[in-house]
Amino acid sequence: MTGDSKKFYAIVKVDNVEVPDGVSKTGLHDHISSAVDEVINNVKAYLKDQGIMGKFNAHIEVFAKEESVTRLIESIKTKIKA
Repeated sequence: MTGDSKKFYAIVKVDNVEVPDGVSKTGLHDHISSAVDEVINNVKAYLKDQGIMGKFNAHIEVFAKEESVTRLIESIKTKIKA
């Protein structure tokens, strides 16, 4: 059962906004959608806390971490509204 050892995390880059590493990278999750949801919520909360409003283009990369290998498995372009 090698699939059970796979965990996912996401990293986001937001156009025209410097986002700290603690906000732009998630912890490990069992599902891709959980990692994506966490990183989007982190960025929205950060922008709100900084008083930054608007719509921002974002690029989310989702990685699968297995025993000793990390692989990029999905790249998502989205807009984040703060």
